[in-house]
Amino acid sequence: MLTVREYYIGAFSANNLFGFRMIISISSLLILLYCIALSALIWRAKSKGFENKFMSVLLVCEGIKASFIISQVSPYIRRFEWLQDIIWHWTIDVFFTAHITAVIMYLCIPIYYRLNSLSFMHRPSFKRHAWYIAPVLGITIWLLIRTVPEFYVSDGTWVVCEEGEEPITDRWFGEDEEWRMGIEQDFKDTGACPANYEVTVTTQPPGLWAIALGSPIVSLIALLFIRSSIKSYKEGDNPDFSKSLTSRSLYIGFLGKVVLLLFWFALLILISVVNGSQVTFIDETLWRYGDPDFKERILFFAWVFSLTITPAAIAFEAIMFVHATLKDTVFGIDNNLRKTFTTAVFTGLGVISFIVGSELMESIIGYGAAGGVFIGVSLLIVRRPILLIIDKASNRFIPSTHTPEEIAYIDAYSTAMEDGIITAEERKLLDTVATTLGLNDKIIQQLESEYEATIEEE
Repeated sequence: MLTVREYYIGAFSANNLFGFRMIISISSLLILLYCIALSALIWRAKSKGFENKFMSVLLVCEGIKASFIISQVSPYIRRFEWLQDIIWHWTIDVFFTAHITAVIMYLCIPIYYRLNSLSFMHRPSFKRHAWYIAPVLGITIWLLIRTVPEFYVSDGTWVVCEEGEEPITDRWFGEDEEWRMGIEQDFKDTGACPANYEVTVTTQPPGLWAIALGSPIVSLIALLFIRSSIKSYKEGDNPDFSKSLTSRSLYIGFLGKVVLLLFWFALLILISVVNGSQVTFIDETLWRYGDPDFKERILFFAWVFSLTITPAAIAFEAIMFVHATLKDTVFGIDNNLRKTFTTAVFTGLGVISFIVGSELMESIIGYGAAGGVFIGVSLLIVRRPILLIIDKASNRFIPSTHTPEEIAYIDAYSTAMEDGIITAEERKLLDTVATTLGLNDKIIQQLESEYEATIEEE
């Protein structure tokens, strides 16, 4: 049996793309915790607001959907099978309950955000109950279908390899002996084990694939709902531009997620086309532990890279949802979210660049770390223009939103700053304006910093 030390050393080896998969697993866990924290922030910001409750529950569901490979953060080896038995309930039961609940909540969007064509749904009585009925329905539906053959993962087995020996299987759960022996034979047909490893293979019921692949389709429907909502708030005799901006943030969040998920779907199709057939557990295992050629290493990188897309899409969606919900209640939330977005994107680019550089150098000279270090240092050297580009993009996604009082103060401050300095008399006048408008020192400092940053960019 593999030891914990061997498992983690192997996870960061060249065969495993220098820990790329483990980094994705850890990032998925962090995104889950981030979504939960944002959910709590939204709930506390306006605990009696039904829209806040709705968004808070939806964020938890989205965070769970991003955490589908967190089991690999733990020692994913036979020695800790008892731990995997526990985590399995999260991987299947909690994960697919969250998927079903999220789908229901997407369909509830017209309840909380007005659509002229579905105005009958935009009622206070519906808002009061929909946010908790949706998760109750989600849990109930999963409990009813989880034992149906089309949705039930009936069998799982460990595939155990020792270098130079024939692969063997060790039952994890289930009773289908013919299926287990078929998996063992499939691995034996590939020849002797190229390395020491332990992996799991499970049955893949079509119903679970339908739930996972159906979620992006419902996200597209939600996207159309939000687009209609933007128009609904802009039209009429009394347009509500604040609500329109809220719908715009939700729209960008959904649009970003849908685009990324469509890219994920296209990438999976491309991988299968280049591979010549649908990718199987055996293909992935041989790409990882065998002696693959350059094309197979590229396919393996693309396969692992595809795992980053869903967590990244959900993280972006979460940022936009929080902006939509808290822009009018939490001062400075837009600025904080922009910083989070910029940092996350730059860090992600750095990690991917490190992996790509390491993989290229591993293919050329057999020492991948040199390439990763070179790319990493180069990225740090040119980080300022990259950060500027990302920051400009974040300003487009997450525009600053201010109250009329804050806008009035910014106007006064910009007038005082026309000559580039603030005199003692001008500062007294600005203090008087701030007092009249009811703005405290923290808000004033933030507003002046934002204005000065804008001037520097120009």
